[in-house]
Amino acid sequence: MTGLELLSLDLHSPLDFRGIENPPLTGAPLSGTLLVPGGEIVEVRLGGDMSEGEEEIFLFDEDSVVEFDPDDGPRLRRPLPGPRFYGRRSGAIRSLQGTDLPAAMLEAGGYAFLQWRPKDEAELADGMEWFARECWWERSAALGPYILRRVREDGRLATQILRRLPS
Repeated sequence: MTGLELLSLDLHSPLDFRGIENPPLTGAPLSGTLLVPGGEIVEVRLGGDMSEGEEEIFLFDEDSVVEFDPDDGPRLRRPLPGPRFYGRRSGAIRSLQGTDLPAAMLEAGGYAFLQWRPKDEAELADGMEWFARECWWERSAALGPYILRRVREDGRLATQILRRLPS
């Protein structure tokens, strides 16, 4: 994978997601469906199966997704474990609006950031590991969960990974 670049993102407005804690997923599937309980059970399409403009996030706790080797730095656990939260943008799926589903908020502020378009599960894991290692190598003060965000745009799936930077 060439052309990856660690960036900083200054998110000016918070992004609100509604979803499910500890979803029955392994990793972050590039396609498929998930049943999300709300006022009624709703089937949501994942990854490349989302409609244009839809977006989703997966939250992974640092210690569940990355192991640290004192000599070699961070390494992604493989296979990728399940996320602690899966969510969709509020309002993106009308049937999830106004429900009491768990929420996750990407607060306004600074984030370490990478965007790429993985072709398969291996490239997804490689990009996540590259991000963890590059943050460590550049001594980024990134903290909190690993936030994997995907947006269906221009008929393709854009994948982003973010971690919060201190104020």
